[in-house]
Amino acid sequence: MTNPAYALTDRSLSFLVRQAHRAFVARLADRLVPHHISVAEWAVLRMLWQEEGLTQVALADRMRVRKASLTPVLSTLERKGFLRRTQRGEDLRKYHVFLTRHGRELETALLPIGAAINRRALAGINPQDAGLAVRLLEKVIANLEAQ
Repeated sequence: MTNPAYALTDRSLSFLVRQAHRAFVARLADRLVPHHISVAEWAVLRMLWQEEGLTQVALADRMRVRKASLTPVLSTLERKGFLRRTQRGEDLRKYHVFLTRHGRELETALLPIGAAINRRALAGINPQDAGLAVRLLEKVIANLEAQ
């Protein structure tokens, strides 16, 4: 892959990562339709199942998205009754995000969907190779996010 001829082709790392991402998102979107949840909503819920009470800014940072693009997703989830935003402390500009009981209950139905898609993606791949791929992608992300 160090050959410059691959730099801007359908064999480039960036192209293949994007295609893999699109395939994951397409499968996830298909499986979420019966639950009336979008992929963006699922991503927020998944983060909140791990940790609630984050500010909107902290949640956006963890998800590696812009706060402005997260706000409408949070509004939709709030309207659907899956989360609530509350002001805490002295800084009334900061909203903290918490799941409602209904939002927590979705975890048992939705989290296995993501796990099943990951299993499908890794079918026929040696676990050591899968682990190496994860470590390599983490390093790629770190390289690209380094200031």
